[in-house]
This record gives sequence, structure tokens and C-alpha cells, in this order.
Amino acid sequence: MLNFIDTLDFTVLAVIAASLVALMTSYLGVLVVLRRIAFVGATLAQLATAGIAMAGLLEIPCNLGAIIMMLLGVGYFAQQENNRYRLPSEGMIGAAYVAAGAMAVLFMALAPHTDSDMLALLFGNILAVSAQDILLMASALVLITVVNILFYKQFMLTAFDPMMAQAIGYKVKFWNWLFYITLGLAIAVAIHTAGVLLVFSMLVLPPLTALTLSRRWGLVWIYSTVSSLAAVAGGVWLSIQKDLPTAASIIAVSCSLFIIALIYKKVISMIKPN
Repeated sequence: MLNFIDTLDFTVLAVIAASLVALMTSYLGVLVVLRRIAFVGATLAQLATAGIAMAGLLEIPCNLGAIIMMLLGVGYFAQQENNRYRLPSEGMIGAAYVAAGAMAVLFMALAPHTDSDMLALLFGNILAVSAQDILLMASALVLITVVNILFYKQFMLTAFDPMMAQAIGYKVKFWNWLFYITLGLAIAVAIHTAGVLLVFSMLVLPPLTALTLSRRWGLVWIYSTVSSLAAVAGGVWLSIQKDLPTAASIIAVSCSLFIIALIYKKVISMIKPN
């Protein structure tokens, strides 16, 4: 399998890798946006970035460093669900975000590196994706998909009606923790290849596009997935044609799709009879 993937053109590998990131984040991103925890996703991405920088300092695999920091972040956010001191959640998320950013910079400063390493952490290097990266992301996608199919009801109920979930016997804290695990895993395995900005944009922009077009759950998931994959295809094509950074091109196309959806919704609301 690895030998076959290695024979593919680097642009094909880039499209496959970006598509895997899109598929991992398109569904999870809808839950992130609806649960109003978008900045939790940003913070987990920042923590994964710090983990990669830590891996460079300790000379361990990048994905291992990202997963270690992700698990610490998951434990932190799961603990905040029962914060007895009732500190504002926005403040706790902000504290974790700036701490993760500072750790990433310090680890990069201490580790042997070149000036391009920090840009790689932010934007990734998706045109240099390896067969091992693709297999890792594909395995993570399968695992995340299976978990979310098996526990769809638990995730939805604990996310949107935790009091009802608790009343019928669900362990709300456990299911929140498991959701954070799946979210953190998706971010951790994607961040080294895609970069923090692309991963965060995939968590937010396609779900917002989908929610602009529809509020029916099935259609929202379909629109989010389609817009994610369309952004990948358009962004990689634009990057190759105009010799532009791939991750930034994908983000630009995704932003454009969101703006088009907003304009479409506005036009439809103006011409639709009351």
C-alpha cells in the first residue's frame, strides 16, 4: 500500500491529504460550531502545534508530540465542564490558547530549526505529504467515523440537551470527553501536514457555509462536506496555476464559498414572498 501511494504524483497526494483533512473536520466542525466551542478547536490546534515544536526539541515523532499535547488539552477542557470555581469559560480557553502559543514559540526557539519551520507549523507543507501521513490520516478518519456513528445519539443529546441526557442516565462528562478526544485526534494527525490555520479554517468555514444554506441536520452535514472538498479542489488548482501557497489558497476558496452562501441566502430572502 505504501509503495503504491509513493508512486502517485505529489499533487495527487496533496489533494488526497487535504481531502482527508476536510472529511475529518467537516462533520466535527458542525458540532464545534453548534456547540459554540470554535475557540476550543483553535486552542487544540495551537496545542498540537506546540506538540510538534516540542517533538522537534525532544527529537520524537511529530505526530506523537501533537497527540501528547492534544491529550493534555482534552483533559483540561473536559475538566472545565465541572469547574466549581465558575471561572468564565472564555477566559479559560483564552488562557490555554496563549499558553499553547507561547510554548510553541519557546520550543521552536530552543530546538534546532530554520526560519521556514515556524511557517510550516502555521501553514503546513501539504505538497510534501508522505505515504505514512496519508495512511495515518485515513486510519484516524475511519476511527473517528466509526465512533461518531456508534455514539451519534449520545453526542447529540449531551451536546444540545445535557440536562435531559443526565436525567435519562447518560454520563455527560464522559461523552463530552470522548467528543473532545475525537476532535483532538483529528486535529493532532492533520496539523503536521495541513498546518494550524488550514485545520482551524476547515473546522469553521465549511460548517458555517452549510448552516447558512440549511438548518436540516442531514443537509448541513452534506453541504459541509461538499464545501470542504470543493475548497480543497479549488485551492489546490489555484495554488498550482498561480504558484501560490496551497493552504492559504484552500482557505481563500473556503472563505469565498462562505461569502457566496451568505449572498445567496440574502438574495433568496429578498425575493422569497413572506
